[in-house]
Amino acid sequence: MKNNLFCSLFIVCVALCSVLALAVDTEKSYAPYPQPDRGYVTDHARLLTSEQEEELESWIYTCEKENGFEMAVVTIDSINDYPGTANSSIESFATGLFDAYGIGNMPRNDGVLLVVAVKDRKARIELGAYYGHSRDGAANRIMQKVIIPQFKKDRYDKGIINGTRALIREFGHMILIPGWVKLVVIGLIIFLIPVTISLFRSGKRGWGWICVGFIIILLLVLFVMAKKTVQSLPEAGSADGGVGGFGGGFGGGFSGGGGATGSW
Repeated sequence: MKNNLFCSLFIVCVALCSVLALAVDTEKSYAPYPQPDRGYVTDHARLLTSEQEEELESWIYTCEKENGFEMAVVTIDSINDYPGTANSSIESFATGLFDAYGIGNMPRNDGVLLVVAVKDRKARIELGAYYGHSRDGAANRIMQKVIIPQFKKDRYDKGIINGTRALIREFGHMILIPGWVKLVVIGLIIFLIPVTISLFRSGKRGWGWICVGFIIILLLVLFVMAKKTVQSLPEAGSADGGVGGFGGGFGGGFSGGGGATGSW
């Protein structure tokens, strides 16, 4: 009896150890580079609120889901906090980080990384090999005109948010429209329908047809916005969880050395 109990306990312990070992193995280590969060944004420097981080996650998720463009945002205190990495400069660190994470869906390899080293007062936009150096000018314009002016005012969150929006527009070819704009358009359509009916009933057909034209235009705008408006992120482990980020893994891309650096 005691032997059977001992054997049962031994088997249970072995099974538990196996499960724990499997869980550890499935948590991939990116050392010596910073370990990423499960999504597209890794804020080790704590520059963003949880609401801001969720907003960025939603933007990038929407962009990848719609057209396959992958992007990551990483903030750290200093590149010197990661010995063993290519940390002789922000450029070499960003290239190594990009390759370690594998940003960009293959074979397109058109991913983008924004890395901010706040104590070093350096930031880098790193581009996938698809671009070569052909888009360095666009990356530099976003860095110098959108991101760095905010960083100089210690508005790191605003610089990251505005920079991410500009990068998605420039490289992901999407204009992300807030949900409230969509509600305004729907409200205008609802308002114009009874107005149009009233105009036709009162014999003012000219104005009625003008309203019909406005309604058609607004419906077309609404149709376009339906593809551009920020969508909700899927729950972790859901069927859509394989879309980008570290929940489902990036697409295995690598850097081509192009991009832009900024300091403040």
